Amino acid sequence: MRKNKFKLIISILVAVLIILAGCIAIIYVGKKTLDEKKAQIDELQYEIDANKLVVYVAKNDISAGETLVDGENIMKQEIFTGLESEYYLSDSEVGGIAVLDIKALEPIMADMVTSLQIQQDTREYEIAVANLMTDQDEYDYVDVRIMFPTGEDYTVLTKKPVHNLILDNCVFYSYLNEDEILRMASATIDAYTVTGTYIYTTRYVEPNLQTEATPNYVVRPEVIDLINSDPNILSIAKETLNLEARISLEQRLLGLSEDALKAVQEGHEIADTAKTSVQLGVQYSADSEENEELAEEGTEEAATESSSEETSGN
Repeated sequence: MRKNKFKLIISILVAVLIILAGCIAIIYVGKKTLDEKKAQIDELQYEIDANKLVVYVAKNDISAGETLVDGENIMKQEIFTGLESEYYLSDSEVGGIAVLDIKALEPIMADMVTSLQIQQDTREYEIAVANLMTDQDEYDYVDVRIMFPTGEDYTVLTKKPVHNLILDNCVFYSYLNEDEILRMASATIDAYTVTGTYIYTTRYVEPNLQTEATPNYVVRPEVIDLINSDPNILSIAKETLNLEARISLEQRLLGLSEDALKAVQEGHEIADTAKTSVQLGVQYSADSEENEELAEEGTEEAATESSSEETSGN
């Protein structure tokens, strides 16, 4: 009897020890798991905190071509991102122009915006002499080019934004500095005085990726003198001020026949504002001859009056 009681006590103690061992194992494993989970949570929290950035986001839908103004169409907001801050719009870039449509609350990346370079001589300018593309659109970026009847093609203005477009009238506005205004004025005179000369626009396919072209239009000698003497011009595209190149161009234009000029004029369907004259030099010659004829007429009239006076005196 006593032996059975002793065995029972031993069995109970063994069972208790097994239960205690199991509890200790469960507590140990549980604590280890909790420690691992806490470490993971701490790591994730650190990663989240490290990837917090305060960036500019769109307050509402922004269309390409709009100027980004803090408080009006953009605002600052905290976001979670794996990108560095340099990939997002910075404070110094606020005031730039959106190059694509931006959805409301979308973070604004640096490459979504182009900065508008405003110089002391920058002005808004109406361009009404260029032949526009049939699908020209507001906020396009274009080069304004000029093609002469010889087939020579030059870039007058580079990467200009199209604003206030009136496509039916082939009119738009853009931002030009002083030397660009003079270049455009020179090209306009060429288009008016040289038969078959054609001013037109070409569009940039991806303006935020493509760099602007270099202007290579050779301006008229009169404009070169004006550019060199104008104190308002801060930077001058020297490659456009080649007088020898301009003289060479005009010599080539003089070599064109009237039939060739008419063919180019009809091919472009443009008005012959120059009356088939190649350049102003032809008109200057005509003016000189006219002046000589007027001078001769004046001399004859003076001689007639003098003879009349002598007759009346006698």
